[in-house]
Amino acid sequence: MSRAPYPEAAPGWLVGDAPKRLLDLGSGRGAFAAMLTDAGHEVFCVDRSVDAVAGLPQRLGTRRHVVGQVESLPYLSCHFDVVTASETFHRFAPGLALTEIARVLKPGGHLGVVYNTRDDTVPWVKRLAALMQQADPDSMRGEFGEHSLEAVADSPYFGTLERKNFRNWVPITRAGLIVMVQRRPAVARLDPDARASLLAEVGALYDTSARVPDPLLLPFKTSCWRADVDHSRLAVEDDFDDALQITL
Repeated sequence: MSRAPYPEAAPGWLVGDAPKRLLDLGSGRGAFAAMLTDAGHEVFCVDRSVDAVAGLPQRLGTRRHVVGQVESLPYLSCHFDVVTASETFHRFAPGLALTEIARVLKPGGHLGVVYNTRDDTVPWVKRLAALMQQADPDSMRGEFGEHSLEAVADSPYFGTLERKNFRNWVPITRAGLIVMVQRRPAVARLDPDARASLLAEVGALYDTSARVPDPLLLPFKTSCWRADVDHSRLAVEDDFDDALQITL
């Protein structure tokens, strides 16, 4: 069984405890959608990947999931209590996506966004960040995805943006830590000797930091944002009395 991506308190704050009809944007393989389903919510998923959506019925036990673009959602207006985005909100074009998200939300509904970022205040993680930044200066800088929430704060379709953070400790093995570093694009571009040297240093860092046989705990900060929809600005306010009318 795969580990839940966030502490249980995070989706509780983001969505609420009462059962709701939810749309999860960019669901991927459905890790977050599974948490929401297990919490008793009616979850619909949309993702641009055919392969990802094809696997969701088996994982979630429902067939409410479609291949589609967030910028043109294939749902009726005022259909969902909550729309969520887990690690994906930065991928969408805000001018189009926020209009569509507001459209499919019911009056009184809200948007919920969540991101995991590594907590670099732990000493061994600071040392790991210093190693990785030798290959990629932008690696492990934290606040991943947070900039995308500026569009929600500025949007006329949503009210005040609330935020709450949760600590999230993720167990990681020596092999898992090396693979995590190895998969970084900047690390993959290193020449073989430099890459081998970096990965050896990462392994040595694990060896001096872990208390075998227990795995290291990689600290994350789970950041959640919530904003109520405001439908008043979706209405067309222009006066078309002088427009040409064509009878069909």
